[in-house]
Amino acid sequence: MPKITVESKNNQFGIIYGRIDDYNWYALVQKEKVSYGINPVTLEKGDGKVSRLFVYKKFSSKIPNDFIKSVVADYRHKWNWLEKDKKELIARLVNYLELRYSLKVLQTKAK
Repeated sequence: MPKITVESKNNQFGIIYGRIDDYNWYALVQKEKVSYGINPVTLEKGDGKVSRLFVYKKFSSKIPNDFIKSVVADYRHKWNWLEKDKKELIARLVNYLELRYSLKVLQTKAK
């Protein structure tokens, strides 16, 4: 099971960033599901809260093309890049974000 951490100080919707295993990521999480978001079940476009997702390894700016080789997933209202062998990792991250930002805290009145 991959370890997912959120490094954003913001615990609201919007741009969230963190780490999953050895990868860095950032995502744009919407308050409600949108038609251009990632579907958490199929990973296809449609009916999800994550409308942008970028997952990458740290890279050296001294080596040309190192940035391109470091990208695992790039979703901006559609998939621009998704490493097939990392699909399960990306699915876990999308599901984690969907669940984390769907939770509602219920307050009870003290009697």
